[in-house]
Amino acid sequence: MATPQIIKRERKRLNPHKGMIIDVPTWVGAHDYHRDQQKLHAVSMHRHGIATGLEVVAWDPPDNSVVIYPGIAVDPEGNTIVVPEPQRFYLNTEEKGTARIILRYSEIDQDMRTLPGEVKAHPLYILEGFRIEERREEPQEPHLELARVQIGGKGTAIKDAEDPAFPKPGEVDIRYRSISGPMPEGEIVIGVLAYPKGGPAAGWDCHRQGVFNLAQSVRNTTGYTVKLLETVGLDSAIRDCQLLFMSGHQEFSLSEPEEEVLVNYFNRGGILFAEACSGGEKGGAKGFRSSFAALCTKLKRDLRPLEPDHAVLHSYHIFGQLPPGPDGAAVVMKNHGVIYSDADYGCVWQGGRQDNPMARAAIRDALEFGVNVAIYSHLRARTQGLKLAGR
Repeated sequence: MATPQIIKRERKRLNPHKGMIIDVPTWVGAHDYHRDQQKLHAVSMHRHGIATGLEVVAWDPPDNSVVIYPGIAVDPEGNTIVVPEPQRFYLNTEEKGTARIILRYSEIDQDMRTLPGEVKAHPLYILEGFRIEERREEPQEPHLELARVQIGGKGTAIKDAEDPAFPKPGEVDIRYRSISGPMPEGEIVIGVLAYPKGGPAAGWDCHRQGVFNLAQSVRNTTGYTVKLLETVGLDSAIRDCQLLFMSGHQEFSLSEPEEEVLVNYFNRGGILFAEACSGGEKGGAKGFRSSFAALCTKLKRDLRPLEPDHAVLHSYHIFGQLPPGPDGAAVVMKNHGVIYSDADYGCVWQGGRQDNPMARAAIRDALEFGVNVAIYSHLRARTQGLKLAGR
């Protein structure tokens, strides 16, 4: 979680005394102190997000617009945002891509006046308002995401999702909304690794829905929040990741620069969790297994069996043994930032394979093990990050 700028500012409180002259700087300093204290409380004792309302629904009849209903939110800098009236918002449906509907805090000058002896006008009031924007990439500025829509191109009619857990292209996706509440124990940043040299059929995204379900499980059952990056390349995008998922069933190769990015990721404390997905085919995914083993050897991280007392088995839920996968007993290997599983937990997190749906107890066990992996990754990356910052 990025450090809000508000906590980096000097905290200086006005000390009133007899004969004090209340001029403009004194007045501003006194009021800014209280505003900063309010914002500091918001970001230190609570997590930013939507406090109430701000629901997003498609216009009826469907067109290229949505309606955002009134509500209150707190942005990452501690600013309170109030949307008092319903807002109809139009999206650009001419271009394909993911359209994010973003809410931002805004200040608007009002009642401009020119004082005697001055040329420049000054506002008598500052209206604390909001801005709603469409963004195709995640903004760098403080913001809150209200919803997103996968735009297919010209003529896309935006609709409400029939199943909010699995929205289709053109449907309102509210899965990425941040909800305000008590301050979490931490934010776990999870990425799904895309490795294009494996080709479009390499299956790098075969467990993407499973990883999404795992992220939801972490949010719903622990004191942690999750930031999920659904498509991450071996570049600077993985810098903030604490847990990186890699899956597939065919051979792949990484370039030397990509391998260097991965080594730097390990050095910062990140965990790479890799799984071969056979799709139920006996002996399947041999290409991925052999390619990943060769990669580990090249990076001097030959895999060894996971010890019975390894921290990942008790970082949150307690496991005496690994939960089984669709094909039976699991084998999990590890070495210095790498965890490799042949259990195909990613498919279990999705409910199992189409030809082999899993029992509820098996899904729960696999998700709880995934929660352990996520929290273990966060704690490891956090500790290593503090060590590097102290050097």
